[in-house]
Amino acid sequence: MGFEYLDTGAMYRASAFLVTASGIDPHDGVAASSLLVNHSVDVSSRGVFLDGDDISGKIRTQVIGEAASIISAHCEVREYMVALQRAFGKKYNTVAEGRDMGTVVFPDATLKVYVVADIAIRALRRLKDLGHDDMDSMVHSVFRRDYRDRNRSESPLRLPPGALWLDGTSMSVNQQVNIVLDYYRGRCKK
Repeated sequence: MGFEYLDTGAMYRASAFLVTASGIDPHDGVAASSLLVNHSVDVSSRGVFLDGDDISGKIRTQVIGEAASIISAHCEVREYMVALQRAFGKKYNTVAEGRDMGTVVFPDATLKVYVVADIAIRALRRLKDLGHDDMDSMVHSVFRRDYRDRNRSESPLRLPPGALWLDGTSMSVNQQVNIVLDYYRGRCKK
């Protein structure tokens, strides 16, 4: 359909990778943002790049995911990332994935979709993605991340006004995509 995909989670993961590799505590938002402004984070269909180096394979770990959830709560980090995300959206017709896309980053988006799924199913999917087998640990990790994201002061996870609510618990990715495409096409014809 001619859209570019913006994986904002990968942007925060790249930032977390940089912060942790630099020895900075992810809880220190000022230090994290000071470091970030001196580096470039680029996400595209080609991969995830930090200062031009492809780090796609290095950011999909549970440790980096936890660190990304922590640094993404800092207003200094979010301001920097939101600016990058909006610049991407101005440059391309964009499909953006992220927990504040429809409420903060692109509040005037043509279509907003709020995807939910049962926590156990999400944990199973994450285990498959990461190649782990500790279900208890993964359920706790997903629960902690959701709690942090819903209760943070900066850009908390919220249902965007006018969003399509999509429960993907018992759906494949293809089924979910087809529902969104049908909904989008229906809206564009009006």
